[in-house]
Amino acid sequence: MTDAEAITLLQNLAAEAQTVQTELGDARSDFESAQQALNNSMTAVSGRLASMDRHVRYAIDRFGA
Repeated sequence: MTDAEAITLLQNLAAEAQTVQTELGDARSDFESAQQALNNSMTAVSGRLASMDRHVRYAIDRFGA
């Protein structure tokens, strides 16, 4: 392998590594967005369950079990 070929190979590998790094950054961003959406959904569900719990307790207190 000549020096020129080695340099070209290293440049190609560096470009490929940069592409992979960019893809990983994009994937991490997508993951963080999905994680935030999941956390928001879990918070909403938790709030709704707490509300339902209050309603059920009120009904039990009001009308008996």
